[in-house]
Amino acid sequence: MVDLSQIDKNQRALIKNINAQHGLKKRLQSLGLNVGQEVQVVETSLQKNTIKIALGFSSVALRLDEAKAVEVELAS
Repeated sequence: MVDLSQIDKNQRALIKNINAQHGLKKRLQSLGLNVGQEVQVVETSLQKNTIKIALGFSSVALRLDEAKAVEVELAS
C-alpha cells in the first residue's frame, strides 16, 4: 500500500487507513476522508508540499504530512 502523497495527478485511490493522532484523524474525517472513500489527486504544488484532492462533489487541500498519514490503494 502507498500513502496519498505518492499518488500521481488524476489517479484515483481508495482510502484504506488513516494513520494519524486522534485530533488530526478526526479533522480529516470531518473533511470527508473516511476509510472506503474514493479520492482523486487533482493538483499538487510545485514542490508537492500541498495536494488538492477531490472526494465526491468536494475538494480538499492537504499538507504533505497530512497526506502521508492516509494509506490508499490504487483504484482499478
